[in-house]
Parts: sequence; structure tokens; C-alpha cells
Amino acid sequence: MKFPYNEIISLLDERLELNLAESTNKDLVLQEIWDESFEEGLKKLKLEYGSSQGAEELRELIAGKLEVEKEQLVITNGSAFGIFLSMLCLCEAEDEVITVQPNFPPTMDLISGLGFKRKLVKLSFDKGYKIEEEALFSALSSQTKLIILVTPLNPSGTVHEVEDILRISDRLEKEFPDCKLLLDETYREATYGENKVLPSFAGLRENILTVSSLSKCHGTPGLRIGWLYSSDREFIKDAGIAKMNTVISNSVLDEYVAIQVLKREAELFEERRKHSAQGLRLTKKWIELNEGYVEWNEPAAGALCCVKLSESRFGQKQIEDFYASSRKAGIQLASGEWFGEAKRFFRLGFGYMSLEDLVTTLERLSQILKNTSVKFD
Repeated sequence: MKFPYNEIISLLDERLELNLAESTNKDLVLQEIWDESFEEGLKKLKLEYGSSQGAEELRELIAGKLEVEKEQLVITNGSAFGIFLSMLCLCEAEDEVITVQPNFPPTMDLISGLGFKRKLVKLSFDKGYKIEEEALFSALSSQTKLIILVTPLNPSGTVHEVEDILRISDRLEKEFPDCKLLLDETYREATYGENKVLPSFAGLRENILTVSSLSKCHGTPGLRIGWLYSSDREFIKDAGIAKMNTVISNSVLDEYVAIQVLKREAELFEERRKHSAQGLRLTKKWIELNEGYVEWNEPAAGALCCVKLSESRFGQKQIEDFYASSRKAGIQLASGEWFGEAKRFFRLGFGYMSLEDLVTTLERLSQILKNTSVKFD
């Protein structure tokens, strides 16, 4: 199978000076967790194979956060690999996997890339990108083995309500008992300031799986550490076997650093949540100042939001001019086309850059909006 090309790869391979496209909290620097204890542990670390399920101490720390048992977790190479393992272990060649659009591109492309039948349920900007239960169930069939939902949603920061997800889970159990529901919770802990952290869906229902990672909320995407949860011990065993047969294990060095990150996450989160709250305020003010040029759905969590260019001011030519001018100004934008949306939309990350750079970037973007839009008399 060949995976389709998606321009989101530019986030890895080409980074412009002013990066509004990135959706993580600001990058963690090792100095933030480096102390004598960290250094001593690092010196004694054996660079051996890890275990198929992942380091026991790392699973214990994550299990404590989720209030589940460590035996119900597999450490994965980011949350994307948790989704990969779930498809691999639950689906056969003719089976269907359903997910939503817009969405993180690899989540959508992985389905057909692995040879399964992909069904996409379109979410609407005008409806706040909320999942519509009837639209979801109309896409289901006896061949559907997995549904993948994302909360908070990438690229909009939309949160699906607990009661809605549990109702979907209960209905699945009655109508499609062979289908599992996977919740991607990658942005769950990326809240703002003192806002309450969203509860995890881990352990709430037998047919619910969850994945998450340290990439976005902790600002450590370079660690490539995530986790897959299920209450089904047999499935977790299968996932561990599948992991061994694909990547063998996680890096023990990555797992060691991840343990230190989790031990210090309260202080790391405090700073990043304050930073995101300030970034959100600046972004909200920018939206208000540019009313008539852009609109948005204010995010509930995650250091990201989805912005729409005004239909009255931006035709196709103006949209192309907007992106070209932004690039020329050194501003990296995440086009809606990356996520299965129209190019009129773009993801705006407000938690990655310094606040000074964010102010500078938004000021430049305001001028670009005015310069590239249709002028009214």
C-alpha cells in the first residue's frame, strides 16, 4: 500500500520563522527536567530492548493519571501508533473503519493505507465541528469494526460531551456489538490557566479504547511516547504482540525521559497552561479586531483553533494570495486542505511560539488579510 502525500509533512521538514501551523504547547527543553537525579539515572541507563507493553514504571505513572490498571496499557510510538495497532488487531481485510473529517491527516490516510475500507463522517464548521449521532450511525454497517473520534478535535479544539460519547457507546453495544469506539485524547490535558482538565474516557465502557501521548500537552513530540488503553486484556496482549512484530519496542531512552517528564508534569503543565491561556486571549482579540475578514469556533482545549476566511472577502484568488503573502512574510500556516477541509480554513496554533512572536505574527497577518481581501467601496 502507498500512503498519499499530504503537505502537513512540511511541519517536519520545513519550518518558517513564525510558526502558526504547529499545534503543540511550547517545546520542552531538557534543561527544564535536568537535575542530579536525572543525570545519575541517565548514566546508569542500559540501552537494551524495552518490553512489548512498555516500561513498568512508565505504565504505572500513566495508569495513575487515568485511574486504570497498568496491565491495561501499551506504550506506543505516539498516539498515531496506538491507532495503527488498534486497526491492525481489530480489523480484517474487508472491514470498515469510520472516522471524522476534518482530522489529523495520518488518522484518515492510515485506514486505506492499511487496506481497510475508509468511511469519513463530515463535521461542519457552522455546527462547531460537533459529532452528529445520526450521521455517524447512518455510516455504520455490520462490517464496521472501529470508529475513531477525536476529543479535543484537531484542528479546532472542539470537545465532545461525555454524555454524547457514552450514549454512542451504549448504542453501539446494542446495535453493533462487534464495533469498538476509539477516542483520541491527545489534546485532553492542554487546558488554559486554571481551567479544569477534561476527564479521560479510559475505563468508562468496555467497548471504548483510548489513545494519547506526551507530544502536544507536554511539548515533547520528539520523544515519540504515547499509550493505548483498553479494558480488554486479550486485546492489549494482541497489541503488545503486534507492536513487537512491527517496531519491537519503544526506545528505553525515550521511556526514561518520559518517566521524568511525568514526574514533573504538574510544574511543566502550570507554565504551559498559563502560556496557552495568554495565547488564547491574544488570538481572541485578533479575531475581534479582524471581524469581517475571519471567524472562528473558540476552542475548549488544545493550543489550537480553526479560523475561516470570510466568504464575502475571499474568493479563490484571494485565498491563494493570502497563503502566498503569509509565506513570503515568514508565517507558516496549516491549510484546511491538510485536514480534509477547504483551503478557506486554516489551523492556528497559539501555544507554540513565544507571546512576543505571536503578537508580531498576528499583526503581520492582520495586514495580510487587508491586503489580499476583496476591497469594498
